[in-house]
Order: sequence, then structure tokens, then C-alpha cells
Amino acid sequence: MSFDPGLKIGQIIKNADLVEIFKCGNMGGMRRSRTTNTLVIVSDYTKGIYHDKWIGGVLHYTGMGKSGDQDINWAQNATLAECGRNGVDVHLFEVMDAGEYVYCGRIELVSKPYTEIQPGEDGNDRRVWMFPVRPVPDNDVKKPQMFVFKDMDDYKTRGKNVDEEYAKMIADKKKSKGKAPVVVQPVIPKPEPKPPVVIPADIVGKPIKHKSFGTGVITAIEGTTIAVEFDKVGLKKMGYEFCMKNKLLEFI
Repeated sequence: MSFDPGLKIGQIIKNADLVEIFKCGNMGGMRRSRTTNTLVIVSDYTKGIYHDKWIGGVLHYTGMGKSGDQDINWAQNATLAECGRNGVDVHLFEVMDAGEYVYCGRIELVSKPYTEIQPGEDGNDRRVWMFPVRPVPDNDVKKPQMFVFKDMDDYKTRGKNVDEEYAKMIADKKKSKGKAPVVVQPVIPKPEPKPPVVIPADIVGKPIKHKSFGTGVITAIEGTTIAVEFDKVGLKKMGYEFCMKNKLLEFI
């Protein structure tokens, strides 16, 4: 029975989670687990050591070995080369942002491995093994568009400097993360000045009715305040604007 990791296509996990789920090692691009009978392959575009690329929906995955010519019969290169015949399920993860492992599902080898020349970790050209693999069933999991090509002709046209361009993009991204953000203070408009309260002079002597104090007569204006002689409670001084705004008094 095939091992089910319980992950959804496109789900992002950390390296520690990958190790716990698959019971595999915590380093390297090819991780064999005899406990789960799986091989996890990781296509990490952030390191720039291997030159993987998607061509026509197929991932051309670089084998193990950072320097010198690679050997297809060595370690997990042999495991991947024999997948489909050795009973080992192979699961693919892609890393487009450091530390974030995107699950791409189970994969199969769709054609024979081939060799090409790539620079090693030491900068010297060497022969590497490329494994053409595809998720089964196929899915539309997010891929790094810079490394996705329609066909081999498209790759030959656009793919020459893609690794260097991607490495520069990652470096620029790291630099931008390290910079302190520029804080732009919001511009708060000043409130419009409040127009002065104007009390009509002709209200002196007019009778009014107050909601609480009853009826009375306005006897004087003192700035923004009016003086009212009420029939029951006597003289009261109150803010004219406040009373009118809250409908506390009315002229009768």
C-alpha cells in the first residue's frame, strides 16, 4: 500500500514537518525513508546549486552530487532511476521561498534520465544526471514561472541565463526585507474653524418656553449666553446655541 502523507497539493510546510511526516533526513535534495518506503525529492530554487526546470509540464530534476560528475548508480540517483520498478513512492516538494516547502504530490519518471553539463558547487563544469518526472495525477500546483517553459525550443530561447536571473531576484528580495520600512505619516487635515455664535439682538423681551423650566422672558444677552426670567424658577443663564441645538427652548 502506498504511503499517504496526508498533505494537500500546494500545501506549504516547514522542513521539520517534512522530516516528521516522511521519517526521512533533514538535509539534501533527495531523502530516502525506509520507514515509509518513500523518496522525497526537493527542488530548491533559492540555493542555485542545481538547475531544475519545467519543460512542457515535465520537471527535469537534477540528480545527487554537488561537485564532479554524477553517478546514476550512486545513492538516491539509483533509487530515482529505478522508481516504478523498485516499489518506492517518490514525492516532490518545491522551495520558492527559503524554508517553505510546497507539496507537489507523488511523481513518476516519464522518460529515461539523460546527462547535461552544469557548473558544480566548486564552479567547475561537470556531467549531471537529469530525471524527467511528472506529478501523478498531474496538477496545477504553483511553479516558479521563471523556470517554466512551453517546450525545449522555448527553454533554449529563454533558459540560458534563468538561474543567474533567479539568484539575483532572490538576493534583491533579501536586501529589501532587511531595509527598514519608510513610514509616511498621514496628513491629518486641520478642522475648519467654528463660526462664532451670533445671537439675534431682537430676541430680548421675547417670551420662551423651556423643556425643564417652563415659560419665561429673555431679559439679556451676555456673549453666547442668554438670561431668562422664568415664571416659576426665577433668573437662569444658559448657552443659547446649546439650547437651540438640543431643542430645549422655543419662542412662544
